[in-house]
Amino acid sequence: MVAGLLASLVLALAIFTLRQVSDGEAHMRLSDAAFDEDDLQTATLHARRAATAFAPGAPHVGRAYRRLEAIAVGAEAGSRDADALGAWRAMRSAALETRHLWVPMPRELDRANENLARLSARAQGGSPDEHRRALLAARGELSRDEAPSGRWLIALCVGFFAALSGLGWLGVRGVDRDGKLVMTQARWGALLALAGVALWAVSAWQA
Repeated sequence: MVAGLLASLVLALAIFTLRQVSDGEAHMRLSDAAFDEDDLQTATLHARRAATAFAPGAPHVGRAYRRLEAIAVGAEAGSRDADALGAWRAMRSAALETRHLWVPMPRELDRANENLARLSARAQGGSPDEHRRALLAARGELSRDEAPSGRWLIALCVGFFAALSGLGWLGVRGVDRDGKLVMTQARWGALLALAGVALWAVSAWQA
């Protein structure tokens, strides 16, 4: 049973990774075409989608973040602040959307936050003191961490696998060859499944 579950998990991860890489590469091709035509908004949109099609080690992820940074820096140099803001926001959103127990692209998130704070403060104008206050306020707002608690995310995973294991126990040991329920075995599987579902529900609510 355990070997079957592990094999199914590996297969599911392989299919998921293949899908992410395929989607990411497709969006990068669209971003490349839009970037070559100086359509920065479309290039930003597809680069962001490529970045959110995250898979560890996938080459399109790094290319997507480099594209967003290049758009932002180039747009600001060309006095196209709206496009620059859009690219930094896309980078920040992609980094936040792909986080789980940790942020897989921390440098990119920090760089996006810093540049968004700088551009937002600059847009407000005012005296140097007002600019500094606006910059500090923007940094504070952007750096707020509203990510789900790591411990509850772990509990969520534990609850899911406990429920899955309990159901597997029920199916393998809780029923005999004639299809009759074996109460002494089924009881433990049912208890494990119920405990897993309860933990999963509480964790989902708390996270």
